[in-house]
Amino acid sequence: MGVAVVGYGNAGRQHAQALADTPEAYVAAVVDADPRAAAAARDAGLPVRGLEEALADERVRALALCLPPGARAETAERAVAAGRHLLLEKPPARSAAELDRLLARTAAGDVLAGVMFQHRFALPEPLRRLPPQRFAGAVATLTVSRARPDAHYRQAGWRSDPRDALGGVTAHLGVHYLDLACQLLGAPVSVTPLARADAAPGIDAQLCGHVLFASGARLSVAVTSRSPARVERLTVLGADAWVEVRSGAVTGELAGTPVSGEARPAERLRAEVYAELARAAAGRAPLELAALGRARPVMAILDGLLRGEAR
Repeated sequence: MGVAVVGYGNAGRQHAQALADTPEAYVAAVVDADPRAAAAARDAGLPVRGLEEALADERVRALALCLPPGARAETAERAVAAGRHLLLEKPPARSAAELDRLLARTAAGDVLAGVMFQHRFALPEPLRRLPPQRFAGAVATLTVSRARPDAHYRQAGWRSDPRDALGGVTAHLGVHYLDLACQLLGAPVSVTPLARADAAPGIDAQLCGHVLFASGARLSVAVTSRSPARVERLTVLGADAWVEVRSGAVTGELAGTPVSGEARPAERLRAEVYAELARAAAGRAPLELAALGRARPVMAILDGLLRGEAR
């Protein structure tokens, strides 16, 4: 499956590496108007094309949108109109409402839509298809600390503009484990931001909040870029089950049965996302774990934590 990688920044390079590690797919084109990014792609031996040229190439079956969140919607619509499948970098949209519009268009256009939430593929098989009521009434905690100087979010460009970036540490670093919480706990019904500190207007560097899920499960959230510690931990404690995901490693117990999974490199997990998309595009298996529709709950949480608009 040929893929056009749209945007060759940090995320775009990660996608290109994942495609290099996926036998079922390859980089058919890199699309980036920035001369420096285009030169870097050529230096890596990748073909650089304009968007229209990539969309006209029948070998391009899918577009990987590695643009900032605020720059994706129009390109996604053009891809769907051209009948191309989509894989969106996280966070996949600026809001749950924007995500819903995109899902409606991809369904109407009969194209596949996935998202690069690769940590879903770190969950052991017993945890991948849990019914939302499995952790009914559970209490959960999420802590993510990834050091970034405030200047990282104040630099010129999209990272300092909430219209393009959506947010800071929560939307771009905490979002992976927030998504994992949704895979285990289901859909939120209320989100309460409790405390926040911004590195730039509308760009959070530290955030605490609370999420209530339809199952009755409750999640306490703490995300920061202002600590030197590197921590990624999600703990879910239910009546007869518990799960902890810590730095990619999974341990837990479901009704007395142990579950576990070793931490695996992010690049390997990204390749698994592409492998699932390629199999789905070939009609060999459904797009399941990487499906964009499964991101709706985490987008609702971001709406609530960042803008107080959960629904």
